[in-house]
Amino acid sequence: MKITTILPAKAQGKRDITRDRRVAMRALHWIVLLLSFFTLRAQADAPPAPFFNGFEKNTAGWFDGTNGGSGTITRRPSGYSNGGGYADGIPSAAGNWHARVTGDSCDRTPATNCTAPFTRWGGYSSTFPQGGYLTQLDIYLDFNWSVGRVDYRFDWASSINKNDGSFLRDFVFNAGTNPDGSGGFFINASTNATRSGAFPENPCPNPGPASMPSNPCRTPAFIATSGWYTFRHTFRNDGGFLAVDFDIFPLGSSTPLAHWTIHAGDSMSIVGGNRYGWIVMDEIPDLAIDNSLRTGLCHNGDGDGDVEGNDSRKAHMHFHKNTCDSSNDDVEEDDDSGSHFQSTSTDSATFTPGEDNQSVTMIGTGLHNGLPVGFTMIAVDNQGLAPAVFTLILTDGYVITGNVINGTVVVQ
Repeated sequence: MKITTILPAKAQGKRDITRDRRVAMRALHWIVLLLSFFTLRAQADAPPAPFFNGFEKNTAGWFDGTNGGSGTITRRPSGYSNGGGYADGIPSAAGNWHARVTGDSCDRTPATNCTAPFTRWGGYSSTFPQGGYLTQLDIYLDFNWSVGRVDYRFDWASSINKNDGSFLRDFVFNAGTNPDGSGGFFINASTNATRSGAFPENPCPNPGPASMPSNPCRTPAFIATSGWYTFRHTFRNDGGFLAVDFDIFPLGSSTPLAHWTIHAGDSMSIVGGNRYGWIVMDEIPDLAIDNSLRTGLCHNGDGDGDVEGNDSRKAHMHFHKNTCDSSNDDVEEDDDSGSHFQSTSTDSATFTPGEDNQSVTMIGTGLHNGLPVGFTMIAVDNQGLAPAVFTLILTDGYVITGNVINGTVVVQ
């Protein structure tokens, strides 16, 4: 997926989720699960680099019953058939693979929960990033499967830490099939999860008008069309207090079909960075997910070093881009023939997260040997797995592309 900026343009919340289900769950299960959430406390010092897993290679960064979490997560190829089960034969949201998750066995009552896998988004953080951050997951909703299946639920939570690295609060999409059995999914946003704490059709979930601070009631969304949907949490500073936006997008759309905002009253003076993304419960066997992402709302790209072109030319490059501060945008390049390019303005910057790399594409205008040209610069940070790659394309026909043999490229 692409995140584009056009220029000039789990604690009280955890108590909310766990308070009413203690009597229902076996003590050993919860001890193991909670320990798995807190083992990375020592790594909660700085924001992790952007995390992305589209399950093209593995399920790295996700935890199920085999490695400290609950339930199962399994990679499946695009078009995978489960013999007429949930989302049978669907294409992946992107690429050739996606993942299927199934919660632990339960009876679909408040007495038990089908607890499912979670991700730490690459690492817990105690630092709220400049400009805020978002987390998101593509989830397939199967209308045909939902018909006749009454009140089958899943809860998708994204939690945030305090700035000391401890848990602050969960923010939860509550979803479930239509209680009347006619098909479709109700979805709402709250700070509670599980059958003992929330239900998707609730027209006024917690926090609501009686909360401090007061939040308006939130009308649930109803989706009756099969397809992939992006469930996004956006964490931002709103006048010194944390605000969390909940959005649901049809796959590939930039227009949400549902939007809610929750103000839980958390002062930014105590707010840290991301904790986990957790499918708190999943009563739908083989629920399809794809494209798990955590990224800052401000993106940074910096590079300086020597490039060995594919045509044996050598050049020195330098670039800088911060999507929240365009005052120091810069692209420069000098090759061994004496050619010199200097950018003068940047019109757009596209940051693209991958499973093994991060890239930035900058487009703008500049001077090549003193003459005005348009430019496209692409830098790929392969995160130490391979050399970084730099490409510069000018509208006068000049092109150089190759590995960065000395220096650094860092894209976040």
